[in-house]
Amino acid sequence: MKRVFRVLPLLLLLVLTGGCSLGGGIDALYSLPQMADEYLELQHAIDGVLASGAVYSAPVDGVHRQSVQLCDLNGDGTEEAVAFFSAAGEKPLKIWFFIQTEDAYEKAAVIEGDGSSIESIDYVDLDGDGWLEAVVGWGMGGDLKMLEVYTLRGFQAASIAAADYSRYLTADLNGDGRKELVVVRRGSAESPGSVTLYSVAGDGETVSVSERLSAGLDGITKLAAGALEDTPYAVFVEGSCQGGLVTDILTYRDGVLKNITLEPAGGVSEGTLRASTASFQDLLGNGKPLVPLPRSLPVQGETVFRVLDWYGYDSRGERGIVCTTYHNYSDSWYLILPESWGRAITVRREDSDMGERAVVFSLWNGEGEQVTDFLALYSLSGENRYELAARPGRVIIRESGETVYAAELRAEGIDWSGAPDMNYLRQNFRLIYAEWNAQ
Repeated sequence: MKRVFRVLPLLLLLVLTGGCSLGGGIDALYSLPQMADEYLELQHAIDGVLASGAVYSAPVDGVHRQSVQLCDLNGDGTEEAVAFFSAAGEKPLKIWFFIQTEDAYEKAAVIEGDGSSIESIDYVDLDGDGWLEAVVGWGMGGDLKMLEVYTLRGFQAASIAAADYSRYLTADLNGDGRKELVVVRRGSAESPGSVTLYSVAGDGETVSVSERLSAGLDGITKLAAGALEDTPYAVFVEGSCQGGLVTDILTYRDGVLKNITLEPAGGVSEGTLRASTASFQDLLGNGKPLVPLPRSLPVQGETVFRVLDWYGYDSRGERGIVCTTYHNYSDSWYLILPESWGRAITVRREDSDMGERAVVFSLWNGEGEQVTDFLALYSLSGENRYELAARPGRVIIRESGETVYAAELRAEGIDWSGAPDMNYLRQNFRLIYAEWNAQ
């Protein structure tokens, strides 16, 4: 019984790591878990490491954060176990790799590192040999982080690349079927930040190419791979700067890494520099990230309202508006605006009733002229939200938690072809999630 409860944490880790499911019906929920023999042997092997004075030290960032992880490192269909520890000594951080034999788990390799924490780990085949490499981030204290790539071929761990970094990702950026490693470094007062792309050949040779980022970045806030209008391969790097946010877009072709948005004269991607907290997004879900630039609307009162014009890019750095949105961050929704609205609209808020907040869209008829209202979108909360949504002319278009979103068309009698209908609003009214404001 003691042994069963001693291995419960390992069982939970392995279930969560491997995506396993527990079956057996309702009776199984009230039964003691039955540990598979191989997991008992794995726990025994790990106990041997812990008995030497080591303690668990799971990665603190990334998608793989468990203290014990399962991964098929050599493609033979059998998962190896990877466990993370810290211990006393010159290199206190340890990553142990265990292989399964007929009746036990045995140590196959160990990676040791300096620093204060294991920042992250990714498993990826960079050289195309069928063996996964381990991409390990080491936290060195403060803001300093070191990234190191280890080959695990034959379970002989060896470092093949190392660099300091702010963020990194792996992606196939030239269509050759192998992933490359993209490492981003934040700049300093003396020099701009940079992106370095590492590729590993079949013989283990590591080749790197670098390109600079916009000058004046205070930090790297977002990094992603995505498609452009004319190619599926690009890297988007976003950083904070004194003016707000700036997005650099890089392509990798014929062994050359190029920042296609960077203006050589000023050293900044001027076309993506914006006083906004809105990050680039794959807004339309087609794999092509778009860069948002704010545009002020005509002002009805003292408050200035803005829309976001979303730009797509091609591999030459040429851009074009793909769509426009109005974002209501305080009520967590946005609307993709019809192209026919153009620059002929204005917006105001009406928050007079308790539990009812409204954004009213109107036609702009010129300075000093009365605007023409054609649409109101409501965010309704509180116990009477459904009563508010049922008022004449209102239709519910979305519900989320304890909030009801309703629309009211006010375009009756307006001779304007751009007036929306409820079907359009249901399809293009969307909720804002946390990543929209991620910095």
